[in-house]
Amino acid sequence: MTKSTAASLALQNELVALLRLTRTEAQVARVRVSQAQRDEIRRQLEDNADEADARSARLQDALRQVGGTPDVFGDTVGRVTALTKVTAEQAQPLSEGLLSDLALEHQLRDRVVFARVLAEAADESDVVSLMQELEGAHTETIEWIRLRLAEVAQGGPVALAPTPTQAAVGAIARFATLPPRRGAAFVNKAADLLARGRVNAQRAAESTADSVRDAAEATEDVVTAGRDAALSRAEEVAPSATARKAARQTREGLGLIDAADLPIQRYEQLTNAEANEAINSLKDPEQVRIVQRFEEAHKNRKRVLNTAQKRLTGLAAESVNA
Repeated sequence: MTKSTAASLALQNELVALLRLTRTEAQVARVRVSQAQRDEIRRQLEDNADEADARSARLQDALRQVGGTPDVFGDTVGRVTALTKVTAEQAQPLSEGLLSDLALEHQLRDRVVFARVLAEAADESDVVSLMQELEGAHTETIEWIRLRLAEVAQGGPVALAPTPTQAAVGAIARFATLPPRRGAAFVNKAADLLARGRVNAQRAAESTADSVRDAAEATEDVVTAGRDAALSRAEEVAPSATARKAARQTREGLGLIDAADLPIQRYEQLTNAEANEAINSLKDPEQVRIVQRFEEAHKNRKRVLNTAQKRLTGLAAESVNA
């Protein structure tokens, strides 16, 4: 076997591998569409899936050009691989799924570089040109995923939402990092108090059939008010600094802090345009999230929330490029 023939066969094998990985990439992008939090992100993912399909078609043509056999099972393999990947992710936080996506893109880019060198050795200029284009496309996707990971690292996700299972797993993972004794004692005590409150409310409601609905509605109000008051009180008097911090973060996450405590002065008095300008001036992603959650719990203005989401994305991009 001549060197040229060996390079040609190696190129054929590499194109088959690239074709299957690219079909997996397209299916993964379509799965991510359902997790998109914003229309622009949804469109980007849909475009990426369509572009991956187009790359698959071009790889198929390139494979024929170098004398290879069309990959009849590539699409099926891609679907199965993507399904297996996404199913496995449900036992992991969203960040692990994104890191897996990143690994796939790195593998694609590295294989594209390898295929380009093989194509040069086999004197396949058209394939060389194609590989150069694909290298640029995968580099762009790598940067896109890195930005999504930065959003998660800064307290997101913003662009992509975890599935309910992933959200639960992420919460468990975060709770596991709390100091075991005091953190668990504080949470267990709070849970016990809430449970007693629910039991007492249920007994009161059951005392008369006519008052069930009214009692249930009253219970909801009482529990909500009690939760808010308990969190506020815990922030003030909890013996553990960790518990006080956790109570504060929970209040921030629910948008329950006072307007005076927001990082933007006189926030409640600002118009939409003024609020947008103020949010865009914030440099700390945590401050942006505090304002975002306060807005969600109060006025819930769509344009203001959209500005907050975009600001978080911008700050994530700055951290990636720093």
